[in-house]
Amino acid sequence: MLITVINTTCLSFNPMPGEPMDSRIAIIAGAGRFPMHVAHEAKRQGLRVVVIGLQGWVDRSLATEADTYEEVAVGQLGRLTERLKAHDVRQAVMAGKVTKGVLLDHRTQFDAEALSVLSHVKEFSVPVLLRAIGEHLTKQGIVLLDSSTFLKANLCPVGVLTSRGPSRVEQEDIHVGLQAARALAALDIGQTVVVKERVVVAAEALEGTDAAIRRAHTLAGPGLVVVKVASANQDRRFDLPVVGLETAATLREAGVSCLAVEAGTTLLLDRDTLIASANADNICVVGVKP
Repeated sequence: MLITVINTTCLSFNPMPGEPMDSRIAIIAGAGRFPMHVAHEAKRQGLRVVVIGLQGWVDRSLATEADTYEEVAVGQLGRLTERLKAHDVRQAVMAGKVTKGVLLDHRTQFDAEALSVLSHVKEFSVPVLLRAIGEHLTKQGIVLLDSSTFLKANLCPVGVLTSRGPSRVEQEDIHVGLQAARALAALDIGQTVVVKERVVVAAEALEGTDAAIRRAHTLAGPGLVVVKVASANQDRRFDLPVVGLETAATLREAGVSCLAVEAGTTLLLDRDTLIASANADNICVVGVKP
């Protein structure tokens, strides 16, 4: 896996009052390149990086960017808390993908600490569960930071990012997609919809963004418009929309003509390469106002 140097205009991490300069940051890491980018920038800023990878999800090459690397199983909240404390960590970032389907997977074993937290939530949805976990960690002296803390420069700006902007037809599809995607996100179903000729072809659910795009291609062929947004009540510690090179490859394979993402809340990883790839494939990328 190639490591791309992140724009040095990223927000610098500010230690909490009284915190020593050799501050540590923990990354609770799921799948994809997002954790790699966070680790790289944190190291660039002089922090000691402790990575706790989620078994079966984390890319183990992330160990090359960490001062300390280990893994815990999904659902083992007690073990996660114990390891964070063992490394004297007071701040952590959640980064990387773990699809919602893990909640229904019989292989996921929730420990006593996780079950105790889950027993107090009234709604069994991912944002509610993650907030409950965040509150639990805070009580243990571990604060979860905004997951874009180290990557502010990678947040999508407003406007067209590629050499071409959306056509009139694509603009109409973006409008339809924004309405549908925002309703979808508000219900915590997913963040992405795929539109063609003002018809919503596919909506993201448990399967994740890339699988939803592939499904749309199976149903409707090329000429698709993909729209990705965050919930209006997005907790920035969790589940920020992310677009990276894996999604760029999926856009190309599925014959997507336009990608519209919400500006200010969507992270564009490997942005220069991502945009160059989109230009080569004649895919327009646009950031829309929240």
